[in-house]
This record gives sequence, C-alpha cells and structure tokens, in this order.
Amino acid sequence: MTSMDSRVEDWTSFWVWGAILLRGRWRIIRWALLGGALAALVLLFRPPMYASTASFVPSSSDADLAGLSSLAARLGVAVPAGNQAHSPTFYRRLLNSTVLLKLVAADTVVVDEMDGQRVALLDLFEVRDLDDARRLEKGARHLGSILETSADNSTGIVRLSVATEWPSVSLAIATAVLNGVHDINRRMRQGEAAAERSFIEGRLTVVREELGTAESHLEAFLRTNRRFDGSPELSFQHDRLEREVSSRQQVLTSLTQAYEDARIREVRNTPVITVLEVPSLPALPEPRHRALLGVFGVILGGFVGLVVALSGGALRSPTTLGHTRQGFEAALQEFRSEVGSPKSWLRGLMRGDR
Repeated sequence: MTSMDSRVEDWTSFWVWGAILLRGRWRIIRWALLGGALAALVLLFRPPMYASTASFVPSSSDADLAGLSSLAARLGVAVPAGNQAHSPTFYRRLLNSTVLLKLVAADTVVVDEMDGQRVALLDLFEVRDLDDARRLEKGARHLGSILETSADNSTGIVRLSVATEWPSVSLAIATAVLNGVHDINRRMRQGEAAAERSFIEGRLTVVREELGTAESHLEAFLRTNRRFDGSPELSFQHDRLEREVSSRQQVLTSLTQAYEDARIREVRNTPVITVLEVPSLPALPEPRHRALLGVFGVILGGFVGLVVALSGGALRSPTTLGHTRQGFEAALQEFRSEVGSPKSWLRGLMRGDR
C-alpha cells in the first residue's frame, strides 16, 4: 500500500472524525451559544407586531346576469352558470395585486400611537427613492410583505391579515384594503355593465328596424288580402308574418329589459362582497415564538461550529489528531472528565480547543 493510499485510509477512519468532533467540542459549543445570543438580540430589537384581521365572502353575480341569461336563452345562446372571475381565488389574487397595493400605499393614515398624527404610509415605513414611481412600487411591495391572505374555495371565505408595530396602522391598512376591493369591484362591474349597455343599444336599433319591417310586411298583406280564410296558402303566409312580428316583439321586450338592467348596474355602487369579520383594533401583539427562535439559533450556530470544527480538523495531519482508536478513546476520556464540572466547562469555553 502506497503512502497516498495510507493517508486516504486514515481520513476514512471513524476514529479520525470522532477525535475531530471531540477535540472541537468547545468550538461547536461556542458557535451554538453565539447563535442563541444572536437570536436573543433579534428578539430584543424586534418590535412587537399587532395584526388586524378581516374576512369576507364574494357575493354571487348570478342576479346580475339574469337579464342577459334570459335574453341569451331566447336567442339560443348558452351562458355559463358560474362566474369564475369572482371566485375566492380571484379575490385573493386581487388582494395581492400591485394595483390594489399601490392605491393603499399612496394613502395616509392617522397613527394614534403618534398622538393622532396623520402620516403618509410611505414615510411611516421609511420607503426611500428619488423616483416617485419606484418609491410607490417599493411601498406596494412592503405592504405585500405584511399582508397575509388565504382563500377557502369550499366555503368561499377570503381572509386577510395586516401586521405592523402600530395597532391603529394595522386597522387602517386592513380597512383600506377592504375599501380598495370594494372600489375595484365597483369600477369593474360598472365597466362591464357599460359595455353590455352599449352592445344592447346597438342590438335594440337593429331589432326595432327588423320589427318595423316585419310589421310593414304584415300590414301590406292585410291590406291586399282582406279575406284569406278560404285560402290555405294565404292563411299560411299570414301566420308566418304574424309569427315573425311576435318573435321580433319578444326579442325587443327582452332587449329592453336587459338594457334597463344594464343601466341600473352601470350606476350601482352597492358592495359585491359580504364582510364576515370587520377589521378591529388589535389589543395584544402577535406571538413572537421566543423559545422556537432561540432553539433555531442554537441549532444553526451549532451546525456552523460543526462545519468549522470539521474544516479545521481536515487541515491537520491525521497523525497529529491521533487517528488511532487509542487517540479517540483519550479524547473521549478527556470529555468525560469535564462533564459535570462547571469549572472545566468555563475553562474550556475561555481557552478554546487545543
């Protein structure tokens, strides 16, 4: 066996790595304590967060499409029964949309914790940028980071939660988000109704002309054929013209009703969502999970210490470490002698690894 093969076998030995870990125990412990201390500092300087929550259910839009569905049925056109555009998933995406968040970020709020001072949200969250558009974009992203949303498609309930270090600001933002949803929904519904009204207006003009033409044909027939009961051909022609007039009258009636419905919806400003949980002023801060964060810091620090100990040991010669079983047992015996001795632990933490 060559010297190279011997060195490789040395490093694959359990005794080598066991000796490295035992001799680097203080380095691992120090890093673990450092991680725990950093986690404690994060908790110390992190302000408590107050969350304001709300929930709502999207209102069904089937009533809005009743007139159009009736008209479509008369014309032989199938209209889908459901409206996926207003599903809970749609509203969750709307809550996280840049359009809505920009509307809220550009607003000002009254901060009760600052003696009722009205402050712009961009200034309150210290969003800085020389360009106003980029600053507003950053403010919208910050709002998205403090806004949590969820949607339950089985119940149709959409939930939102806003957490800041000011209870009054959390309440104001949650309320502004709900109002923004109302406003966007209103404009969207009114825009759809306006487009529908414009389409129906065009159809009304055409149907009125067709009805006038059909009535003119029937009138001309009656003038030229005062007695047509005895003629099967004239009776059939009369019935056909009469059916044409009746059909156009029904279409005109349906279009007129749909036109009036569209005009009403075009100016309607009633809410299209039902609020189940109104945003309220939070009285207690959110749980900070101190123990969990502390344990995570200790584990992360210990992992870093383990990597450092293994890296440091890999730079040393296996012979120096005592890669034999006797070397490992010696390091283990040294570790056992320190267990239960606070003085030994203190000396080990202060002097470090040897």
